[in-house]
Amino acid sequence: MTALILLFLLNYFVDPAVPTTLVYPPFGHCMGIYRAGNEQLAILLGGLVRFDDPQGLACVKLEDWDSPGTSDDDELAVYGVNSGTGHIIYNADMYTLGLYGGIGSDEDELRKPHGIAADPSGMVLVADTGNQRVMILRRNGSRLVPDGRIPGSFTEPWDVAIDGGGRVYITDRAGNTLFIYSSVTDSLPAVIELDTPGGVYAVGMETWFHNAESSIVVVTDEGSTLVKIENGIIIESAGIDDCGGGIFSYPAIDFWGNVWVTDSLFSTIHKFTPDLEYLVSFGCAGHDDREFTNPTGLAIWKRFGQMFVAEREGARYFWIGADLIDLTIESTGRGFQLDGILTEKSILDAIITGPDGSEVFRLFEGRLSAGQLHLQWDGRNARGLPVVGGEYSLELVLQPTYSSKGYFSKIFIEDFMLDSLPEGVTGRGRGS
Repeated sequence: MTALILLFLLNYFVDPAVPTTLVYPPFGHCMGIYRAGNEQLAILLGGLVRFDDPQGLACVKLEDWDSPGTSDDDELAVYGVNSGTGHIIYNADMYTLGLYGGIGSDEDELRKPHGIAADPSGMVLVADTGNQRVMILRRNGSRLVPDGRIPGSFTEPWDVAIDGGGRVYITDRAGNTLFIYSSVTDSLPAVIELDTPGGVYAVGMETWFHNAESSIVVVTDEGSTLVKIENGIIIESAGIDDCGGGIFSYPAIDFWGNVWVTDSLFSTIHKFTPDLEYLVSFGCAGHDDREFTNPTGLAIWKRFGQMFVAEREGARYFWIGADLIDLTIESTGRGFQLDGILTEKSILDAIITGPDGSEVFRLFEGRLSAGQLHLQWDGRNARGLPVVGGEYSLELVLQPTYSSKGYFSKIFIEDFMLDSLPEGVTGRGRGS
């Protein structure tokens, strides 16, 4: 009986124990600053405000910041809701922070705001929950100024989203309703009834989306269900039990249509496929790297896979990476079968080499979507001839498709032994 001995030797460009569904940007990109807390906020805002119940996040490439032909496409405007103080904290430019609002009911004040959305023109929408309204703001240089409100009557407006076509989506948590407006001036929105809808995210007519014609809305419902809506109909759903989570908070969709959602109770981020099949959870409760304290708001810049996460006392900055989890390899006679789960659409090279390090067979080379991975080898070389027994090695090189490609790779090396060929069968060598 042929024996396949797997030694599971893992060799990464990062520490073997580090999960890489999300990775940190290189030093040259962010100067090593990938998390911000109250100390950093005090320095940038002179102690005017501390993080107090951070909620929704939004990021966008402003038209005014876009210089065609230059390398400025990762310079984003990021807006975060500081619900406890009634403020929006945002980058006024690439070097300084701005502050808008304060607790109150005037046009330039907010009371217990939650969700926020922004578009390239400089428009910002905020769900001003305590004042039962959704405010329209505009950028005036480095400042945010009030510019009216979304028409309609709301009981508990919780989150707001804008898609690439200018449609506006508002969840009214106590009103059990998702409102869909054709624009910010629409006074007759479509209405979808849901049970206690919370976070909402929408994609439609997007420049940086794999399918520009897609129109997708995801909503967290009662904190325990994630629903996907197309043409006003729920077409997919996932429950909190599917991922072993606690409470769904704010969702977001990446370039490939994968759905991410924060879990503020279990201090993690769950990731689902476009069909809402559970993929992986990233992070746990704590204050160290790759740990969160009650994360809430979530924003993704789809073009480069940049991700911003709000948490109880600050915010984090990641790049979307890639990982291979639940990896198993089993003997199938003179060969093996490999199974695992890719957490991201990835560029994968799978190469089998002999004892002298020469390539015997290229098992896979190309891109694979997130989800189940299945590969198998029958003990033959590239010419279809059986190889002789001995010590071989399988090398898997995994890279994401976003900006982290080139900065990050993950390598799995599996050493194994193949028994000698059955009597009467002649091998043609490892490299022939």
